[in-house]
Order: sequence, then structure tokens, then C-alpha cells
Amino acid sequence: MRRRPALAVLTALCLLAAACGDDADETAAPTSTAADTTTTGAAEPDEAATTTTEPVELTASFRGVTPETIKVGILTYDFDGLAALGVNFGLSNAGDLYLAAIESVNDRGGVHGRMLEPVLKEFLPVQGTAPVDAVCVELTEDEMVFVVIGTTLQEQILCFTELNETAAIVTSGITEERQAKAKAPYATVVDTAEGRAARFAEIMEATGVFDDATVGVTGAVDVSLTGYESVLEALRGIGIDPIEGLIGGNADDLSASAREQALIYQRMDDAGVDVTVSTSGVPLTIANAIDAGYESPQWVLSTAMSGRGLTDAGVPHEYLDGALAVMNTPIGTPDQPDMADDPLVAGCVDDLVARSGHEVFYDLDAEVNDLAQALGACANVAILEQALLNAGPVLTNDSLQAGLEAIGPIDLPGYTDASLGPGDMGAVKGLTLVEFDAATGLWNLVDG
Repeated sequence: MRRRPALAVLTALCLLAAACGDDADETAAPTSTAADTTTTGAAEPDEAATTTTEPVELTASFRGVTPETIKVGILTYDFDGLAALGVNFGLSNAGDLYLAAIESVNDRGGVHGRMLEPVLKEFLPVQGTAPVDAVCVELTEDEMVFVVIGTTLQEQILCFTELNETAAIVTSGITEERQAKAKAPYATVVDTAEGRAARFAEIMEATGVFDDATVGVTGAVDVSLTGYESVLEALRGIGIDPIEGLIGGNADDLSASAREQALIYQRMDDAGVDVTVSTSGVPLTIANAIDAGYESPQWVLSTAMSGRGLTDAGVPHEYLDGALAVMNTPIGTPDQPDMADDPLVAGCVDDLVARSGHEVFYDLDAEVNDLAQALGACANVAILEQALLNAGPVLTNDSLQAGLEAIGPIDLPGYTDASLGPGDMGAVKGLTLVEFDAATGLWNLVDG
């Protein structure tokens, strides 16, 4: 089947997926001043309350910070490079969207008198750590950025936040363990794996899908051990004792993964499993299930892949007909076109398109649709801007952390129920229940 050449990269996307110098440069001369406009809450930046207007001398207060600029690293996937390798997700490189979002901040006067200086790095999200490690060294050692934003892969975030003590505000991948290891501010648009798993279990329990069911849970160490363990814990928290099915250690050997998972599926068959929960991403789990001849009466997914992604992985849509999953946004559902009527979404997209010339579509049939990436760029930069405003003109890792904790509820385009606070560095808590329709290849929103 044609899915195998692409499966390694698809699996890697489900992992979705150098030492620094002194923190401060005490020899830099102050050349600028700014009013101390420390803010709290999620007010629009141009409406932020001013608590004092006493001028503050701007200095090179931290690595990547000068009196005039704040250096911001931008991490994005090289989807154009993937397409050249024959793996097409219907997405294109989104670095220009991030640059446009940064430009918007600068056009408003920057933050406390400093302009944001972006440094864009695009990388192939393939298995192995080399591509991200190389980018990490470039941004932290060569460019010496103050903070990175965008997308990275699971444990590789620790190259920034732990090894190099560089702040990070990225789209997803935060866990309680990674948060504990971080030696610099670390926040994400999407909530922690543990928090998301708890809400996933609650939503699925409310559907009745687990009623009188024997439940099996599949996962892969190479994709997300935390995700698997979090879902297990969450299911046990609602009174379910599932059949466990963890594979691992085979990131570079898909055949070994398939053999190992075939044994797990046989055990689930023998145990009479009638609801199978996948925590490791559709391509790995479903491709192996098909190869093993496994037929689950009901699939439940803690993450969902688009119909286009399923097709690229060689997964027949009929195999997942009626599968249940949760999503953070309506992207990929029949409600996607209606997002154009949301003022917050339209404001984000229209601004980025006008600045970059990068086309973004609400149409589900668009061959290339970067709506999700546009919203991700706006969300990352919105959190960064509000945190910097709250941090005040004396910018350090400590003040940025305080700035993140002071955000509270925040409106992020395309997402619901977002907030940040002390001990809460994963913003978006809102999840929507969806069901897969094989006839259309779409995930339909489920009422209630």
C-alpha cells in the first residue's frame, strides 16, 4: 500500500510533534526610555491600563534584549519541503504569517518602546532530533534570542527551555514534566497533555460511549508516552479500567512497531474490547490495525487527523466511519466556513493576508489551506505580546514569567476557553466533540 513511504513522516508529526552566556549584559549603556505600563489581565494591547507613567531607562536587561529590540525566534514546519518529499498535508510554510503577526505588533509601537526583531527558522518535522537541535543551537547560541514562538516537537522543546534556559511560547506539547524541567518561561496555546486528557475523558463519558463497554487503549512511547499515560489516568478517574496497549522504542523501525501492535490488537480481540481509544495519532495506530486485521466496533481518538491526512496515510475512510474525537477548533469540520463570520478570526486572518500576501481560505475544498496556521500565528503572538506588556520595560526571564502568569482569560482567534495564570501555562481548555463521516471525509461537530 502507498501509505508506508509517508508513514514515518506522518508518525513524526504526531510527536506534534548548547550553553548560553550570562543572563544580563551589565555593560550596555541605557539609550532609550519608556513609561512603565505594566498591565494585568487580557485587555487588548492598545487598551491596556497604565498604572504609572514614570519614565524607565531601557537597557540590555537580558540575553536577546537591547534598549531598542527584543529578539524573537520563530519555529515553523517546512511543509513545502515535506511536499517535495512526496508527503502533502495540504499545508504550506507559514513563516511569513508569523512575520506578519510580529509586524503588526511593531506597527502598534512595539512593546514598551522596543521593537520585536524576528528570526525565522523552518525545519523538517522528521523523526530524530537533528533538525530541531540544529535550529535550537542557531537560535540560542548564534542568534541568542530572548524567546522562541511557533511549533516544535515534544521533548525537543527542552533544548530551549531546559538546556539553554530560553523562554518558549509554542502551540502545543506542554506536559507537567516538561514544565517542571523548564528553567525559563514556557507556555503553550493548547493546554497540558494531562489537562486535555481529563477533559477528553469527561466529554466521552458524557456521550455514553463507554457505558457497559470493554475499553482498550493504544499508545506509543515514540509518539507521546505522556499522552498515553494521561489518558489512562483520566479514564481510571471516571471508573474505567482499560486493557493497556503500549508499544515503544521502534521509532526507526515501522515494521517492528506493526508486529508489536499486532500482538496488542490480538490481546484486545481476546479480551472482547469493543471501544478502542487511540492516543498515538491516527496513522500509526490505524495503519497497524488495518494490517493486523483488527476491527473495533468503535474507535475513539484523543487526537484527530483530517480526511486528507487519512487518505495520504492510506487509511480507508470507511474504516473510521463513526469514530469519535475531540478538537480545539472547528477547522476541518463543516462549520469551518462559518469561522469567516467571527470578528476575532477575520481580524487575524485579514491582517496577516494583507501584510504577507499569503492566501488563507475558509473553504474546505481548498487545495492548500493554512487557516489553522494563521490562527496559530495570531495566538502565539497574542500571548507573547500580552506577556511582554505585563512584564514591563525591565525584561528578564523572571519578569516574562510574571507577565505570563498575569494574563488571566485571553481571547485567542478560533479557540475557546483560554487563560493563563500561576501554575497554568497551557492556555486553551476548550474542546469540541466531533464524529467522522466517511462519506464526506469530514469530522462533524456533535451537538451537546
